[in-house]
Amino acid sequence: MALGRYLHQLLYEHDCVIVPDFGGFLTHYTPARLDVQRRLVHPPSKAVSFNRKLVRQDGLLVDQLIRQEGMDFQGASERVAQEVEQWCQELGRQGRLEVPGVGTFFHDPEHNLQFQPDSKVNFLKDAYGLRPVAAVPVPRATMPPAPVLSMPAAEGGAAREKKGYGSWPAAAAAMAIVFTAATWYLLGMMNPEGLAWGDLNVFRNMEPARYVLPGAPPPAVGAPATASFWTAPADLHGIHELHIAGPGMPPVAVNLGQAPMKAEPESTAVAVRAPGPRFHVIGGCFLEKENADRFVSELQARGFAASLVDRKGGLYRVAYGSYPLRATALEALNAVRKEEAPEAWLLVK
Repeated sequence: MALGRYLHQLLYEHDCVIVPDFGGFLTHYTPARLDVQRRLVHPPSKAVSFNRKLVRQDGLLVDQLIRQEGMDFQGASERVAQEVEQWCQELGRQGRLEVPGVGTFFHDPEHNLQFQPDSKVNFLKDAYGLRPVAAVPVPRATMPPAPVLSMPAAEGGAAREKKGYGSWPAAAAAMAIVFTAATWYLLGMMNPEGLAWGDLNVFRNMEPARYVLPGAPPPAVGAPATASFWTAPADLHGIHELHIAGPGMPPVAVNLGQAPMKAEPESTAVAVRAPGPRFHVIGGCFLEKENADRFVSELQARGFAASLVDRKGGLYRVAYGSYPLRATALEALNAVRKEEAPEAWLLVK
């Protein structure tokens, strides 16, 4: 039958194909499955089922006849109706109807129409040509147990092991003695006059260091040090050579710094603040600040000097632009109302 061939072709492309006044054929995806009893792996497929209640015309069969046989709509509709009538007559006479490539219809003992799909047909195009393959069990690889190495026990082994365990401290002590002797020998070679011990007593009283001017004679041994206090003159500034080391000592160049700046009288001029923009062309009020910031970014991307003016009554007010003069603000407001937002209004702050 030509109707069965066209139905077979359409089920590859559509999930539902309706035969008018007979029923609808639906395809359902089935994943790959394992048949344990037959030891087969079946590929994924699209199984077909039949619904007797889907009898309304969907136009797929008629359109297929028009494209395949060049018929008009009226002729294709009559051809489908004739084929359906022949199906019903064959079911009534034989109680069985086979649609090649789709399935078989039959009546059960209660005279209900049943459908058995063709198990050899797979309507899944991605699995076209795939056949069930044998499921061969793969033996699980097992790792052999690791061999256990055991050392043969000799006579007197325990005694030797105990003796060897005790030899380690003796060897470490001998190495320490040799290392100490080598250190003393090297230090003696580097310092022929002998070794000197460093005084690590940080708590003893130490004599404070004294600064000695280069070229000055060393202080007399045992003579008490006389403290001298020197102050810089208040009227000198800049670099001068002064006797800061005491009488009889060479002068030392000292930088006394710069002279202080003279205080200038404060200016009596009063700073005048330029008037800020008081007139704002408001284009929207938002409850959420994120929405207000997004609207400002959109306006700035379109060339407007937009800004978030303030928050009033829980709403964030966004302006297309802000102007210091009222006349300029009114011109901008008229332009915005005409080209952008008719509901824009002027805010004066």
